[in-house]
Amino acid sequence: MKQCNTFEDLQALGIEKVHEQTHISRDKLELVMGKAYGEIGRVQFMGYISILEREYGIDLNGIKEEYKAFYNDNADMMAPKPSVILQATSNSKPKWVVAGIGLIALLIVGGYILQGKLTTAPQEDVMHLTTAAVEVVDQNSDVNVTDRNETNTSAVTVAAPEVVPVPAPDMNKSVKPAKTLVSAKELSILPKYKVWYGIIDVASGEKTQGVTKDPITIDTAKNLLIVMGHGRVEITYPDGKTQLDDRNTVYFTSEQGAMKQISHKEFLERNGGKGW
Repeated sequence: MKQCNTFEDLQALGIEKVHEQTHISRDKLELVMGKAYGEIGRVQFMGYISILEREYGIDLNGIKEEYKAFYNDNADMMAPKPSVILQATSNSKPKWVVAGIGLIALLIVGGYILQGKLTTAPQEDVMHLTTAAVEVVDQNSDVNVTDRNETNTSAVTVAAPEVVPVPAPDMNKSVKPAKTLVSAKELSILPKYKVWYGIIDVASGEKTQGVTKDPITIDTAKNLLIVMGHGRVEITYPDGKTQLDDRNTVYFTSEQGAMKQISHKEFLERNGGKGW
């Protein structure tokens, strides 16, 4: 396994390699490695950082402190949304049934008491009352059985919605169409969230990297390869701007001021098989 001593080494190692080692999902790794602090909760972020420290035996306290600073500076944006508590509608029917049964029991007991004191005619009336009470219980039982049957029938006839699995993003899939995003003498990239970026001068092989939320100025006089932890960026130029909104790692070329988005595969081919 390649030795990693810093967070930048993990970024250079690549999402796929880190995923295979840590089993952290690729989409979460893209947020962590791209330092998209505004897109991930504090508990989750600290948990993933702890896993990376354990698996690679490195100290990432600097990243933790950086996240905490961002968290404190953007408390309103990072505040958790109030949860919606769903309360089941109370079913009052069983309470009424219990109360009705109790009332019927009282009537039956009262009927037996009256039978010992009244004549035959009143006793018959009490018996009729007791019979009517029993019929009420039977009717309640029928209603409950009907309700249960209807519920069971509904449960059988309503089919569960089909769950369609969403495939994981293919890092080698080509970006189509690979057209020129912008062509100008002055170019800059403005991240919407903090992001790790790397720039390679194709002619000299010189590499520049960093983590920023500030505009990244592109030297249009050079042929460059560019990689960014996420693609939620705005490409600005004198005549306007181009918006991108991609949570995944993105790759670009800048040749004579013409900037294009390319696939991971094409980036590897242009960079001699290296991810960074």
